[in-house]
Amino acid sequence: MKRILAAAAVILMLISLSSIPASAAVSMNDALISIDFSNGIPEGMEVVGAELVNDEEKGQVLSFAGGSSGSSKAVLKTDILSQTDFSEGLTFTVWAKAAPPDELHGMAPIFTIDFTRVGYLSLCANLVVTVNTDGNETEWGIQRVWSDPFSAAEEVSACENEWAQYTVVIDDLSTYLYINGKLYEENPFAKGNLFDIPYILLEEMEYATGIELGSYNCPWWRYGDFKGLISSAAVFNKALSADEVKELYVSTGGTIVEEPVEETEAPAEETAAETTEAVTEPAAVTEESSEPAADTTASSSDSETPAETEGNSAIVPIIIVAVVIIIAVVAAVVIINKKKAK
Repeated sequence: MKRILAAAAVILMLISLSSIPASAAVSMNDALISIDFSNGIPEGMEVVGAELVNDEEKGQVLSFAGGSSGSSKAVLKTDILSQTDFSEGLTFTVWAKAAPPDELHGMAPIFTIDFTRVGYLSLCANLVVTVNTDGNETEWGIQRVWSDPFSAAEEVSACENEWAQYTVVIDDLSTYLYINGKLYEENPFAKGNLFDIPYILLEEMEYATGIELGSYNCPWWRYGDFKGLISSAAVFNKALSADEVKELYVSTGGTIVEEPVEETEAPAEETAAETTEAVTEPAAVTEESSEPAADTTASSSDSETPAETEGNSAIVPIIIVAVVIIIAVVAAVVIINKKKAK
């Protein structure tokens, strides 16, 4: 009897330990498409106005000369994007080192997902996202999702002459731009028709034709190509959480530098004076004070970035198994006791 109960206790302990999640850090190996120029030019990629060079920090990378009208770019055409389900969101990331601002002109797109006709989704060197799916579902070319590419040609604010990882995360509610594992801006779009960008973009991925580095898919508009270095890029068919973006940054060679929190304390005399005034001064009574206070509590989902938590749904089956085991052990004990009684 004691041995049976001891065995049951051991089983329950093992189950409780197994319920602790041990997920591996997100890396480029988890990507739908992964490009790494340390291994050379990927098979099927067309390169124009760019060449492989050796960088002291990143090793072999692709150097873009800049220019205009698609004179410096690397294009990888693929059916993988159009054949993949993006219902869980979209993330694309790129390690790049931009030239100084005076050498970048126009949009200077760093990373682009190309769509059919003249469609594009681009992260530009001034850290805004410009997009135009150009009515893929209509014969009239009505723009479904669009933001002005010319407003993306304002002041360049990329990390000039420094390597940085730029990650764009899109879920069905919003879009997030991360730099070096940290959130930089939410909805970093250029001006335009932006009210329905996130969820329509995920639907429009069935019209994606490939990846373009250093340029974007619109040959008749004047713009500037990206000038600088790119070492790697990737696309994920899910909206990475803030923690996963940080894990991806670290797994690709980045180092998270936590900013120190400054603590400020009010002088003791001022604090005492304020406390005295608060005690001695009667509170003013107004008509508005009789009204109920407005509920200012925001739901946690409003402040979280996409897929902040995965939930505890995986623990439920474990609990069920544990209960079944306990019942089985108790039943076995009862049967043994009955046999002994006979």
